[in-house]
Amino acid sequence: MTSRLVFADEVTFREEGSIELGAGNVLRFRSLEPGRLEPEAGGMRLGVAILDVESGLGRYAGARGRITSNFVLSPDGALEDERVAVIVIDREEK
Repeated sequence: MTSRLVFADEVTFREEGSIELGAGNVLRFRSLEPGRLEPEAGGMRLGVAILDVESGLGRYAGARGRITSNFVLSPDGALEDERVAVIVIDREEK
């Protein structure tokens, strides 16, 4: 996965990127609304983002949907990220 975050301030950001799922199969996404990354006890930061799947390549051509991302960023920079995706693929000829 490659992703770019652009921060508007200390806690809000926009995200865009792609997830490669092998053999040229790719999902491309961007923020549906600003994500949040907020400080918590012990120097941890909790984050959340709702992402819009804009397009896909390979077996994901015609993909649309949403990805939710919930993550924890530790003070040493370690990232734990859980993503859930709901994807619909339009296979109809245009």
